[in-house]
Amino acid sequence: DDDEDSPDSTTKLVLVGGTIMVVAAAGALAVTMGNELGIDMELGQLMKDPSTSFDTIVSSLATMDPQKGMLYFSSFYILAEILAIPAVPILTASSGYLFGTIPGTATCLFSAAVAASISFVIGRTLLRGYVENVLDDNPKFRCMDTAIEKEGFKLMLLLRLSPLFPFALSNYLYGASSIQFLPYFFGTLLGFAPGTFAYVYAGRIGKALTMDSASSEPWYVYAGGLAVVVGLIKVAGDIASEVIDATEESCEV
Repeated sequence: DDDEDSPDSTTKLVLVGGTIMVVAAAGALAVTMGNELGIDMELGQLMKDPSTSFDTIVSSLATMDPQKGMLYFSSFYILAEILAIPAVPILTASSGYLFGTIPGTATCLFSAAVAASISFVIGRTLLRGYVENVLDDNPKFRCMDTAIEKEGFKLMLLLRLSPLFPFALSNYLYGASSIQFLPYFFGTLLGFAPGTFAYVYAGRIGKALTMDSASSEPWYVYAGGLAVVVGLIKVAGDIASEVIDATEESCEV
C-alpha cells in the first residue's frame, strides 16, 4: 500500500493519465478532420500504406484555413510518431508546402516534441518491462545508456543530430534509459531542429518551383539556400557521429 501511495507512483499515474488525454485529444481531432473532409481514416490502412494516406491528408489540409490546418496537421503528426509510422520526410516536407518555412518548422517541432514526450512516458511507465527486454538484446544501446547517464543532454543532442535509431522507436527506448526527462526533451528538440528545417525548406522550395508566383525567387536562389542548409547539417552530423563512435569505443574497452 505504501508503494501505491508513494510520490513516484502518483507521478507515474499523473503522467500516464496526461499522456492518455493528449493521445485521445489528438485522435479526436484527426477523426473530426476525417469526418469534416470526408476522409476515411482507417488505422489499418494508415499503418499498411502511410505514403498514400499522408498524400490524402495533405491534399485535404491544403483546402483548409491555415490555422485549422496546422492544428489538424499537428494531430496527425503526433499520432504517426506515437504509432511509429515515419512522419519524416513526407509530412515534414509537406508542412513547408502547406504553411511556409517558419510556421511549418514550428508546427513540426511542436508536434515532434509532444510525440517524443508521450512516447518517452509510455516507454518509462506502461511499456517499461517490454522495452527493457528489447534493450537487453541491443548491446549498442546499453553501451550508449551508460554514457547517457553521465552526459544526458549533450549525448541526446548528438544522438538526434546523427540518429542511431529511428526517431519514433527511439523515443520509447530512451524512456527506459537512465536519462531524465528535461535533458531528453531539450536535447531532442534542439537536435531535431536542423533536419526538420531542411525538410520543411525543401517542401517550401517544391511549392515555389511548381506553382506560378510573382514572389518566387529564381530556382538557383532556392537551390543555393538548400545546399547551404544541407551542408551545415552534414557537417554537424559528421561531428556528432565521430563523438558517438568515440563514446561507443570507450564503452567497449
